[in-house]
Amino acid sequence: MTEGFHATPTSPTLDMVLQMRKVFSHNLSYKNMDRIEESDRLIHGIRAYLYAYFENERVVFDKNRGWVNKLPLIDRIMGHSDCKIVFCYRNPVEVFQSIESQYQRTILMENIDEPQNEPGFATLLNRVDTFVSNNFTLMSTPVALLEDAINMGDGERILILRYQQLCKDPQSAMDQVHEFIDEPKRTYDFSQLKQTTFESDAAYNYKFSHRIREGEISYSPIEINLPKVAIDLINKRYEWIIKKVEQWAGKQHN
Repeated sequence: MTEGFHATPTSPTLDMVLQMRKVFSHNLSYKNMDRIEESDRLIHGIRAYLYAYFENERVVFDKNRGWVNKLPLIDRIMGHSDCKIVFCYRNPVEVFQSIESQYQRTILMENIDEPQNEPGFATLLNRVDTFVSNNFTLMSTPVALLEDAINMGDGERILILRYQQLCKDPQSAMDQVHEFIDEPKRTYDFSQLKQTTFESDAAYNYKFSHRIREGEISYSPIEINLPKVAIDLINKRYEWIIKKVEQWAGKQHN
């Protein structure tokens, strides 16, 4: 990791913050207090937890999709509005194709959500419906949170980082990140990429790979073998973000 930068694997910190908020909201002992007056103590406690968790780290990239529309919450906790969101974007059809391909490779194991929603995984089109629905699924949740953040006026604090650009021209992508977070630009060596975080794929029944291909960064187009009806469903659901990213990319090239 670049000196002064720290990136987490999928992080529990937001969940911890929300659990503290939940206790503050519903615990009987707290309900007997003046919680408006007591809220400053809660803020100091959560802030202390975050500072202790990331002790000695100067710039933290906390990987949790749930942060996308939580800028108002983290602003209140941290006492400033300096936190930002880097939203990593890949074409939604490619995302679903990757999920479906891994699902078939590990077909002897259910998706971890399958026992609670067997009809949602019964056919290919059912799986498409499941992942692109508005019911806060793996694919739909980040996009819904992004849309909410933009609607709340926080779009200027969100950088949409394109997967293709990161693979094809990683230096320009990192230049954008550095500029976005007000850090001096640096020249990186992308020929010796190393995986520095670890997540167990077993926790997800091996349906979602967290392995990073080490060595030189390159772009390998994914083979799309989905039927047109599935592609159309995905593109229709995510039409607004696809257009937004295309417009943004076009401005960058003009």
